[in-house]
Amino acid sequence: MAFTQARTRVVGLVAASAILLSACGGATATPAASAAPATAAPATVAPASTAPKSFTVGIVAFDSTSPIDAIFANSTKAKLETLGNKTLMQDPKGDAGQANTICTQYVTAKVDAIIVTVFAQDQMAQCNAGAKDANIPVFYLGTPLLDGMAGAVSFVSAKPVNDVFIKYVVDNKITDILALDYSPGTPCRLRAEYRTQLLAAQAPSVKVSKHEFPIPGQVVDAQSATAAWLAAHPVEAGKYAIWACFADPTSGAGAALNQVGRTDVSIFTWDFNKTIMPAIQSGQIAADAYLNATEVGNTGAQMVQDYLNGDTTPKGVDAPTLILDKTNVDQFVKDHPEALGNG
Repeated sequence: MAFTQARTRVVGLVAASAILLSACGGATATPAASAAPATAAPATVAPASTAPKSFTVGIVAFDSTSPIDAIFANSTKAKLETLGNKTLMQDPKGDAGQANTICTQYVTAKVDAIIVTVFAQDQMAQCNAGAKDANIPVFYLGTPLLDGMAGAVSFVSAKPVNDVFIKYVVDNKITDILALDYSPGTPCRLRAEYRTQLLAAQAPSVKVSKHEFPIPGQVVDAQSATAAWLAAHPVEAGKYAIWACFADPTSGAGAALNQVGRTDVSIFTWDFNKTIMPAIQSGQIAADAYLNATEVGNTGAQMVQDYLNGDTTPKGVDAPTLILDKTNVDQFVKDHPEALGNG
């Protein structure tokens, strides 16, 4: 028994010594089978990201109660987001003071760009000054390109309808005109200025009753103003025409004409939506300039995207228009059914 325990201790000591020597490198290891020398794996380099940079763009809308103005703003927003950007959008309800406040909020939020819809550059002085100090580019939808703008999409289109209008006035010896104006809006103001120039040059004796409608409330106000004007200008007391700077007041004017059964007054206007289509078909609206509001927004959004991606040369684009009247409106709607979605 004692011998066995002693032998166990000796074997244990020998085994422990072998382990210690092996750990210290003092023992000779049995050669292993031949193996290929280890080769270091090449370092993996992550590919550079090719995803486009995302920006934040603040949109100063104009008035959501106007179908076409809502499309300008919403299509711009949708296109920018499709391109991978974040957007902020607020509705100042046609108030320039509120529009400047909204713009200032965007400057404080340090957006990458600002888009102003319909308002004129001179109405947005506070906005422009703050953005300039913060080095934020400002783009405009509705006005021609002016110094200080990063880009602009103009849908003034003053000539097409006004040229048709002045020909009608001269050819039909019109004596009295009702002008439904909105001077705070750049397109309306420039359209009206061109109208005034043409009348002064070609029909200076025509009497013009000018009415400034508010926004919001443009349809109802235009209807009331037209009703009062019609009452003061009875049938056969003269020859009449109505000039309205876009589709909303045109709807009000048409409603006033229909209410009293007047068919002796033609309307000339801009912008198309389904509410005025029957009046174009009947000839009550003698000429209307169709403007693709969705494409205006898409064009503006792409302009902003290109600028933020490095193409910083200011660009001005004129949105194309098409004159609609009772001779072509039905075919137009067949060719462009999407236009009936405007309004």
